Amino acid sequence: MNELSSLGLILLLALLAGHLVQALRVPEVTGYLLAGIALGPSVLGWVSHENLQALNILSEVALGLILFSVGSVFHQARFARYGRRIFYLTLIESAAAALLVGVGTLVTGQSWQVAGLLGAIAIATAPASTLMVLRECNSKGPLSDTLLGIIAVNNILCLGAYSLVAACIDLGSGWGASGALIETFYGSIYPLIWQLIGSVALGFLVGLMLAGWATKVNEQGEMLMLLAGSVLLCVGIARILELSALIASLGVGATMVNLSARSRRLFHTLSGMDPPFYAIFFVIAGADLDVSLVPSMGILGAYYVFARAAGKFWGARYAARWLGLEDAVQRLLGFGLMAQAGLAVGLVLVINQRFPEHAEIVSTVVLSSVVIYEMFGPISTRYAVTRSGEARPDQPEPASIID
Repeated sequence: MNELSSLGLILLLALLAGHLVQALRVPEVTGYLLAGIALGPSVLGWVSHENLQALNILSEVALGLILFSVGSVFHQARFARYGRRIFYLTLIESAAAALLVGVGTLVTGQSWQVAGLLGAIAIATAPASTLMVLRECNSKGPLSDTLLGIIAVNNILCLGAYSLVAACIDLGSGWGASGALIETFYGSIYPLIWQLIGSVALGFLVGLMLAGWATKVNEQGEMLMLLAGSVLLCVGIARILELSALIASLGVGATMVNLSARSRRLFHTLSGMDPPFYAIFFVIAGADLDVSLVPSMGILGAYYVFARAAGKFWGARYAARWLGLEDAVQRLLGFGLMAQAGLAVGLVLVINQRFPEHAEIVSTVVLSSVVIYEMFGPISTRYAVTRSGEARPDQPEPASIID
């Protein structure tokens, strides 16, 4: 099957799966993922590995649009209201998940390098599936706003944690080399600084261009061209400069929502064009999941799933109680932090190239766990927003998450 027929099949089956799971009161994103698993190489094989590689560019564009939307969380008024709570919540739940996973990995007899890498990856929470569920449920309220803020900050923290662990591994391997310590230190720390500061700077510059140009554009079609062109440019430059497209796309959205008076109109335009991209992204993500890895995850993989979930849940619960937040946030926030996918898989690919001696264990544990988390993560998020009373699926969908 060629790429065009694969793409058509993906869109049609995503539409069918979305309608089927609605009758079961399951999030649409879960239907998309299940459709992808069925189509992918691990089950029917109608969409091959070669098709997935060719369609990967669409996934990157979709992820850029998703992170652009999440970036609107950093609106000055909203962040002034929720910024402090988001920072502490993210720090505590991330630290709890990383520590539980890292310490437990050491207890099972693995090296500190593997423990550090798994602990850093455990921090990541999937922004795409979480945002998709919130939009589908038309969810508004303290819990939803807090969730949006956490998934925005959480992944930046995950990248920083991974970069620090990677720097420690590099420094450890180069410690005994005569005269190589300074070179090793520079080679380890520089990527961290470049990834974080460079990505934020790129997002700000593209967002600045988008905000300035938006004042000259009136027609909806031109708005779509401007938005799509800006996101494509941002993701493309990030790939060229080896920056984080995730952080850069967040930066574009954050800059746009704070600098442009037309940000609401732009996000409204985006809400009319992104459903096909969302469907493509999640179906391809499902097709990329290898369900055959689940039986091979072993004791360490099972512990990773349990420890990360426990760390996220109890860390968020403790932090919310310590901050004196609303009762619904204290009880249900942890349920919204279970999903894990894109960034975790991306870090596994980086580890395969940078630390091949640790890659086999890390890849097996994380990739098998992602299959599980992507299945019950969206369901867990929907449960949280529904039980909190913030889900309003029968009301008209807002133009954007900043409404």
